[in-house]
Amino acid sequence: MTQTRGIGTFLPVMNSKQQVLALQADFGDQPVSEVIAILQFLNEKEVFSRLSGLTLLVRVSDIALIPADIDTRLPLTRLVLCVPEAKTQDQESQLRLKHFSSLGVHFMIDEFHGGNSTWDGVKKIAVDCGKGIPASIKPWLSRLHGGNSLAQNLSTAHAQEQANEAGFKWFSGDYAFNPPVNGKSADASARTRLLKLLGLVARDAESRELEELFKQDATLSFMLFKLVSSAAFAQTVRVSSFGQAINLLGRRQLQRWLQLLLYARQQEHAGSLNPLMPRAAFRASLMETICQKQGGNKDQLDCAFMVGMFSLLDKLFGNPLIEVLQPLNLNVEVLDALLNKTGPLGKSLDLAERADRAYTLHHAELISRLGLSTDDYYDCMITAYAWVNQICQDM
Repeated sequence: MTQTRGIGTFLPVMNSKQQVLALQADFGDQPVSEVIAILQFLNEKEVFSRLSGLTLLVRVSDIALIPADIDTRLPLTRLVLCVPEAKTQDQESQLRLKHFSSLGVHFMIDEFHGGNSTWDGVKKIAVDCGKGIPASIKPWLSRLHGGNSLAQNLSTAHAQEQANEAGFKWFSGDYAFNPPVNGKSADASARTRLLKLLGLVARDAESRELEELFKQDATLSFMLFKLVSSAAFAQTVRVSSFGQAINLLGRRQLQRWLQLLLYARQQEHAGSLNPLMPRAAFRASLMETICQKQGGNKDQLDCAFMVGMFSLLDKLFGNPLIEVLQPLNLNVEVLDALLNKTGPLGKSLDLAERADRAYTLHHAELISRLGLSTDDYYDCMITAYAWVNQICQDM
């Protein structure tokens, strides 16, 4: 399928509670004019209203290339333009920064090192922390308090913890996929109950069997009632029993939230989500939406969602995926997708694993192989992130 619009990816930017705070757009080496055109298209598709509360960070290689009328083209309150520090140090560039700021444009100084010629209007900075936190940055972190500092390219959970302790408020990178070894599979009995519950739901077991397992786990019971009472379900009745809670959710929603709870309950840090949870939720929702675009039926949508959600269980439990999946008695199509990335679901998973990471030329090929237009791809991405944003608030 011919792609008619530039392709990009959206990397999640998290706060200290591991909720999605913003999306960092990566359009590769596409010219600024094309990037602005993509953003205008996304605005026309009401992307900013669909991503309620989320900011979009967009890299601009040169301030001189920003259109003079950008304030009439895009919703500036939801957008932050990321400009490399090296492009902000001459007088002309700083005059442009000041002018655009007066129009309401928000800037983040990217590739920040804190040089002597740093623009004096800097309020937001993005620092490459892939090799650790540069010593020169620490004074700036004290100066720019209030959540205006982004630690990028964090590759491990330990690196994210260090960035948090140093004073960064925003975090991005692959650290979710590299959790601490001692944090994996912290509660084997809780994992066993969740997997057993998923098996019972999959075979449409009686509510009584489900209730018995919920009653064995106080935390799981609390999460069940919390989910039923959340804004996502907008229940107006008071829940008084396990059976009522299960019936209000419905089997399909119960199955999906149990899949989420596999990730949510593993985090040992009080008040924070497991960083793997939003990444798994994104994959699940994206795959479901892709399947929907392809005309999938209800069962196919559920399979697609399940593949995305289960694709990170090896990272969660610290065991090979084939071992973790063994108790679930999954069908061959799902197993082939998860273990070998074969079949239609395997192709979707390949894209889902790349869609929230750095852009590569391979993305266009994957989108075409799935029979999607670029517009379809963006719609699927935004739908997925809108759902992730919602569940991060509800969990």
